[in-house]
Order: sequence, then C-alpha cells, then structure tokens
Amino acid sequence: MRDQIARLLHARPFRSFAVEVDADLAYSIPTAEHALLARTVIVIEDDSGYVDIVPYSAIRRLRVLQELE
Repeated sequence: MRDQIARLLHARPFRSFAVEVDADLAYSIPTAEHALLARTVIVIEDDSGYVDIVPYSAIRRLRVLQELE
C-alpha cells in the first residue's frame, strides 16, 4: 500500500485522491503536501492543520478523485 500511495503522491501531473479506511470514512489528499509517508503509517493533514495518522493496514482502498482532462 505504501508504494501505491508513493506513486500517487509523486505522479506528474498530480491527481487528488482519497484514502478510504472504512465504508463511511475517507481522507482526501488534494495535494502532495497534505500527506507524509512513514514506514508503517501515512500522516494526513487537512487545510486547517489537523493531522490524522493512519496505519497502512487500515486502508481499504485508494480512489483517484480528479481525472486528467
């Protein structure tokens, strides 16, 4: 999962994506600056500066939010 997220974060052009951890909980990653990859977790920061730490093992799927034009 970490490698898949790294590919999305480094893609050019960047496309926003969501990290889905439950059927009703997903974290939006609108820019590469909103996420930091650590060895076993992803650190996600929102525009207000709030941070969530999500273990890769808790991630159900990744979903691209912005298609290329």
